[in-house]
Amino acid sequence: MRSANGTAPEEDVRPPIRFAGRSFVVASNQPTEVLRALEREIEARGGSIHPFLNAVTEVLVVGDLAGMDSGAHWAREQVRRGTIYRDRWGHLELISEEELRAALVESRRGRASGSPFDDRSIADGA
Repeated sequence: MRSANGTAPEEDVRPPIRFAGRSFVVASNQPTEVLRALEREIEARGGSIHPFLNAVTEVLVVGDLAGMDSGAHWAREQVRRGTIYRDRWGHLELISEEELRAALVESRRGRASGSPFDDRSIADGA
């Protein structure tokens, strides 16, 4: 929602995603090369990647969960567990893959060094 002056109300504004020093799990049924590109981008910003959800995971990135193959089943299970962790202990942040891609593009605009991926490839998931 926007206010009368065209700005977003404060409760609608989400703080930027912090990467450095945080642990991430990407739960998505995207192709392996797409997931690895996202993981490399997180690591380039100081985050660490875990292969599965555990007690030290701070951010669960929720992507494509469609399909009946083992990758889709694994991703759905990580989200199910993540929801339980968040509800019980409240320390896990769940974000969408789209939010992650937007944060990666935004953080790149603030960085002097380039990345092997252009903004379009991150934003589009290519």
